[in-house]
Amino acid sequence: MAKYDGLLGQPLLEVEEPDKEGGITFIFKDNRFLFVKAEGGSIQAVSIPE
Repeated sequence: MAKYDGLLGQPLLEVEEPDKEGGITFIFKDNRFLFVKAEGGSIQAVSIPE
């Protein structure tokens, strides 16, 4: 989880509804996106930009 430390303390602008794959998108004030979804019994997360 260390690669997501840059998101700590960032204001959250929007949380988008689950997409067609069932993932949720968090949009932060510094223009970062965090995509989170459950897959195979675990949580997958991708941050853009990383």
